[in-house]
Amino acid sequence: MGGLDSLFQLGQAAPTNLVERLLLGLLVAFAVGQLNAWVYKWSHRGVSYSRSFTQALVLITIVSALSMALVVTNVLAVFGLLGGLAIIRFRTVVRDARDTAYVFLCLICGLAAGFGFYIASIIGAIVANLTALYLHKTEFGSWHRVDNLLRFEVAASALRSAAVDTVLSRFCRQHAVISVDDLPTLEPSAPANCECSYRVRLRDPDQGLELVSALKEATQARAVHLLVEQGNEDVA
Repeated sequence: MGGLDSLFQLGQAAPTNLVERLLLGLLVAFAVGQLNAWVYKWSHRGVSYSRSFTQALVLITIVSALSMALVVTNVLAVFGLLGGLAIIRFRTVVRDARDTAYVFLCLICGLAAGFGFYIASIIGAIVANLTALYLHKTEFGSWHRVDNLLRFEVAASALRSAAVDTVLSRFCRQHAVISVDDLPTLEPSAPANCECSYRVRLRDPDQGLELVSALKEATQARAVHLLVEQGNEDVA
């Protein structure tokens, strides 16, 4: 019984400055969580942004700091936390690997703040977010800035002339033929038409409409379709 009594006494023991340490740890966790959330929001790309996920980053940091503060002051809280985590089922699916990295970052920063390693939590958050900003500004991992797929139908005579290449050279840094297909005609005497596909890189990404208009005017092209690909990155 002596060992069990000692364990309960240890679990009930708390430092005299418990309130000060708890408030300081939660304040550091809030500040670090805000830093992580702001950098995540500012450097996010794609269309899968979620305001609730950004807010959850701040809450995750605070909750993890609170949980570690309980563990430090009360050994028996460890068993309660494990039991609570075993009951809770997390059904939110994190689709982006970068989002998962930020969840882990907030967890670790919160754990460090909860244990009392305030400087480590702050420095770790600053270094991690500076790295995230560097990766965002340099577009690390991207193949190209913007590539475009251009499809249109045009008369074979216009394709054999230099009209198409002239328009593409004026608006594009690079252009390359992907495919050229003959279109069937209803009348034998009708002029031959072709369906063309080009991979192009615009000089100015905002000049897509001007390229389509110029191509129609110079070559009488029909069914012109310009598909923009965001640097071969996942958009969902």
